[in-house]
Parts: sequence; structure tokens; C-alpha cells
Amino acid sequence: MTGKKKIIGITILMFCATTVLAKIPSKNDYATAVGRYMSVENKPDTAQVDLLSQTIQVRFPQDVQTIGQAMDYLLRFSGYKLMPEDLQHQALKSTLHKPLPIVDRQFGPMPLKDALSTLAGPAFTLVEDPLNREVDFKLKSPFAKKTIRGA
Repeated sequence: MTGKKKIIGITILMFCATTVLAKIPSKNDYATAVGRYMSVENKPDTAQVDLLSQTIQVRFPQDVQTIGQAMDYLLRFSGYKLMPEDLQHQALKSTLHKPLPIVDRQFGPMPLKDALSTLAGPAFTLVEDPLNREVDFKLKSPFAKKTIRGA
């Protein structure tokens, strides 16, 4: 019986050792316990790293009447702003001065970059300048040859 007890004892010790080793955090395991059975990772949220990916939900106030005002309103707390007007493409300037459609007076929940692209319309591609924290819109090639009326 002593042989069996020895084997059982060694088995129990090995099981306990592997259980303890399994709970030792690795260098890539950055977490903080926030409760008995919960922990959170110690790293920034995706929206904190990619500011334009933050989820927004907004209903524009009545004083927001143009697409440009709506974009400024969306960007006001994002850490970003629109490219200065003197550097914007003429087609974008024209679009920013157009009235905000009623269907676009309420957005979300959706990522900020999707809301901005929706406001700009299908003729533009969102261009992000993370160094200066500015957004601009590039005119897509199929629309480049069209003339801008009212400009």
C-alpha cells in the first residue's frame, strides 16, 4: 500500500504544481482583478488608440444646419478637427456648405469615421492625418471630372 500512497501523493503534488503554474501570469498577461472572478486588461480601449473608431450616437441640435456644421459638431470632443478651409478641395468646400439632410440629423450608434463618411457622401474618401489630428476628404476619381455647380 505504501507504493500506491506514494504514487497518489506524487500525482496530487504534480496536479497542484501545474495548477499553480497555470495561474502565474506571463509577461504578456497584463490584467487587474476588479472582483473575485473578474479582471480587466491593462491596455487602452480601441477607441483610445484609434480616435476615429469611437462609437458615437448623436441627434444634432437645431442650430446645426449644414454638413460642415454637423462635421464640426461630431469632431468637437474627438481630438480631431477638419482640415483648414484653405487646404480643402473645392468640391469638399461646396459640400460642407450644403444643408444637412433631415435623414442625417440623427446618427448612431456607429463609429465616428462612418458618420463623417456618411455626411461627406459617396464622392469622397475620408483621409486621416493622425500627426496633426485632422480629417480631410479626397474626391474619388470617378467624380474628379465632374463640374461643381454653384461654386
